[in-house]
Amino acid sequence: MAYLMGIDLGTSSVKTIIMDAEGCVIGLAQAGYDIQTPLAGYAEQDPEIWWQQTCLTIQQAMKQANLSNDDISAVGLSGQMHGMVLTDKNGKPLRPAIIWCDQRSKTEVEHIYSLIGTKRLGKLTLNPVATGFQTPSLLWVKKHQPEIYEQTYRVLLPKDYIRLKLTGEFFSDITDASSTLAFDTAHLCWCEELLDALDLDKNKYPPVGNPCDLGGNVTIEAQQETGLKKGTPVTLGGGDQPMQAIGNGIVETGTVSCTIGTGGQLFTPIHTPTHDPQLRTHTFCHAVPGTWNIMGATLNAGLSLKWLNRNVLPELNFKQLDEGAIGIKAGSENLLFLPYLTGERTPHFDSSASALFFGLTLRHDRFHMARAVMEGVVFALRDSLEIFKSLGLAADHVIASGGGAQSKLWLQIQADIFGCEVYTTQSTEQACTGAAITAGVGCGIYSSIPQACKAIIKTSDRPVVPNPENVKIYEALYPIFQELYQTNKSLMRRIAHDKQN
Repeated sequence: MAYLMGIDLGTSSVKTIIMDAEGCVIGLAQAGYDIQTPLAGYAEQDPEIWWQQTCLTIQQAMKQANLSNDDISAVGLSGQMHGMVLTDKNGKPLRPAIIWCDQRSKTEVEHIYSLIGTKRLGKLTLNPVATGFQTPSLLWVKKHQPEIYEQTYRVLLPKDYIRLKLTGEFFSDITDASSTLAFDTAHLCWCEELLDALDLDKNKYPPVGNPCDLGGNVTIEAQQETGLKKGTPVTLGGGDQPMQAIGNGIVETGTVSCTIGTGGQLFTPIHTPTHDPQLRTHTFCHAVPGTWNIMGATLNAGLSLKWLNRNVLPELNFKQLDEGAIGIKAGSENLLFLPYLTGERTPHFDSSASALFFGLTLRHDRFHMARAVMEGVVFALRDSLEIFKSLGLAADHVIASGGGAQSKLWLQIQADIFGCEVYTTQSTEQACTGAAITAGVGCGIYSSIPQACKAIIKTSDRPVVPNPENVKIYEALYPIFQELYQTNKSLMRRIAHDKQN
């Protein structure tokens, strides 16, 4: 029997699964790592630690599956998007990776907009630019660490570094490359006009292909470190959101993926490379050839609940917070939370935005706060859903995934705030599953991504249905949630400026 390996390099951990051709997972391992913040607003990780933890999970998944390395037909990859790994000709990282939630490049973002202009930027890339995207991060390095920029041979995305370590080959794929703001998303190539305007060397960027394309074979060095067999095919894979979508079977229009992980994303496929004229959302390449996706993102989804747990309520675990919040009525007795702990992306694109609780009274306790955080995250994601609707995109139902899909309460909150049925799938690790599917298509086990999804992805028979009373409560609170940012954004920027000084 053929077995496929899917590796997902996330923000807080790397996960590796082994599944058979029917989608049954027989091996699963996970290993964590931290985000380093050497200065306020910085977010970095060591690529070598990514690799060490990836090797560990490969070995553990193989052991759990009780397989030999001869049994693995191919390996696929998924990874956190937007980040930057700078390597020399030998593939050695020249500095820590700057990842998606980094905020240091505010000046570079302003420079891009002033130089290119919003309208032209949208036409070239179909996307807005934000701190944490690879291009402003690279401009920051060029300005502040010019010797590292000059030494750079390749600018890679996070999961592409893992493939480099597996195969010795420099590549990227269209789904992840389109998240850099250096890519012509409509024409599937690096955007030379933009790179020339920004004085960035286009020769530093790797070749790109489709997620199911072969990206090399496991080397003898990687065999020694991982236990995989030398010569095992490794496909290009893709960014975690398109891989997550594939793992949920989302390959057609009308279905919306809602992921609540460290960050939160709303994602829906489209058949033409269109974009929001106001540049409030992202348009990236989807993994299915000839399709794209529109995505909205909130930076602080599960991260908000983790912050509350770690910094405010450390005596409770996540299960206790979840169970306690169930006993609180919808709306948390008019307590609202803006989840902008590290700024916000959709729809505000404001790195100076900050979080706040609003409406606290003597009646509120820790479980009101926990529920308000969960509701605030979904309100922030609804901002993206409203943009989708304004663009005429169908949103017939939502498929939920990520850590938020493990909470019955959070699923109900999604149904109530979105006002539609919410489904889950039987896939245990959707991004890993999506990566494994690309490996299966790449080595010929499946004829296409849609065929693979139809064969192995099973959606829940019983969706979470909106509670009409809760829907009324949230419909009344949502405009207040929106107004809180508009009313306070100038104060947020003032206090952010004071912190910098």
